Amino acid sequence: MAEPAVSRPAPSRLGRWAWAVLDALLFSNGLVAASAAALAVSSASYWRRPLPWTVPALVLAATLLVYNLNGARRHSLRLPPTVPPRRRWIVQHRPLLMGIVVASAVALVALYLLSPFTTALTVFLGHLALLSLAYSWPVLPPKQPGGRRRGLRDWPGLKTFLIAYVWSAVTVWLPALCLSLPLTTPAVWLLFARRFCFILAVALVFDLRDYARDQRNGPLTLPGLLGYQAGRWLALACTLASVALLLPGLALPAQLLLLLPGLLTALVVWFAHEARSDYYYALLADGVLLVQAATLMLAAALG
Repeated sequence: MAEPAVSRPAPSRLGRWAWAVLDALLFSNGLVAASAAALAVSSASYWRRPLPWTVPALVLAATLLVYNLNGARRHSLRLPPTVPPRRRWIVQHRPLLMGIVVASAVALVALYLLSPFTTALTVFLGHLALLSLAYSWPVLPPKQPGGRRRGLRDWPGLKTFLIAYVWSAVTVWLPALCLSLPLTTPAVWLLFARRFCFILAVALVFDLRDYARDQRNGPLTLPGLLGYQAGRWLALACTLASVALLLPGLALPAQLLLLLPGLLTALVVWFAHEARSDYYYALLADGVLLVQAATLMLAAALG
């Protein structure tokens, strides 16, 4: 005999509001942007230098702008029943995303023009702008004579390294430049190397998520080139490298505290696979970025 169906109680109004807020925070890239700003602040905290609020505000605005540009474009409103929650939310909230993009762009321009670090920002943002253009525009020669020219995005495996570089540059080099710290000092370049390895591990988690799609449509990411399990082991190796790069000037308790985000990242990498829900990646994989920032600030306070 078949078991009777068990009816689940409908979520309360408070529960619906909580889920709506969580979806908005995750799928509008609010958590990602807040994590980027927090990582910039944590870098200055480690150097024990106060960072003007305009710098993390600029990082927040820039991240919201870049990460929501694709979601703000026009999408088909015909969604299949099996569409993932993130995709459905983006299509249903396109006007909100357009508003976020416009507001972020206005804030970014205002912060740039009013910033006391205009010279440093011009040089820094200029090289990132050139990198972005080279990523999208056909600057590479064709593979075969008479073929189409290619952008950096068509170079297999390069995307993940570019993500790690841009995030590390924005959250380490940008605060250092604004604080007039030489990029060659151990406290800066070691933090940059540590951050690069950490972001590379997190980016590889999303490459594992998109493995099948990238195999079909290209360009291939690192897991596509190396194999799925090899990509997972590479992410774990990057996590280990980020932990092994000890930061100078921190006592043993602070160094031990910095093991926490590495452990959490390793768990996220180990249990990541293509069937995981959008919430796994948007909340846990992106959430370790915020944990990384919080633990570095706490470690700096411990000394």
